[in-house]
Amino acid sequence: MDHKYNIGSVHPLAISVSANLKDIRKIPVRLKISTGNYILQTHKASFSKNHISSTCKLCSKADETVEHFILLCEKLEEARIPLLSKILDNGSLILAKVTTSFPIDLIQLIINPFCYVDINANRTVFEETSNILEPLCRQLLYNLHNKRYALLANIDKQGSRKSNF
Repeated sequence: MDHKYNIGSVHPLAISVSANLKDIRKIPVRLKISTGNYILQTHKASFSKNHISSTCKLCSKADETVEHFILLCEKLEEARIPLLSKILDNGSLILAKVTTSFPIDLIQLIINPFCYVDINANRTVFEETSNILEPLCRQLLYNLHNKRYALLANIDKQGSRKSNF
C-alpha cells in the first residue's frame, strides 16, 4: 500500500466499482496480499522458525514468495495466463498516459495499480485504472487464491489417504 491517500478516506483497493457481490467477495484476498498478510509458505516458515519448509507445496521448485505465487508457480499458470495478458495490455495503454520517471514493477502493478496513478494529477487515468485495470488485477489475485487453495486441499487429501494405509 502506498502513502498517496489520506487517513480517513478509503483506499481504492478496498472499493468495488460495482455493487456485485462477487466483486465485493474478492476484496479481502486483495487486501491481504497488498498488506502482506496473505499466508504463504515463506510466512509459515518464518513463524515456525524454519521448522516448516518455505518451499512451494504446489510445485516444489522454489520458495513460495509473493512473486512466486503471482508470477512463477507453474501449477497456477492456468489461472494466471489469460488475465495476465489482459493486465499487461490494458496496463500499458492506461499507464502510457502517465509520464513516469521510474520503471513499472509488474508485481506492484498487479498488487496495487494505484501506486502509479495520482488521483489529483490525472482523473481520467485514475478512473480507467479503477474501472479497467484494478478489476482485472483483483480477478487475477482471486483466481490464483482459489486455484492455490483447491490444489492445497487436494495435496492434503492425498496425504491423509496415504497416512491411513
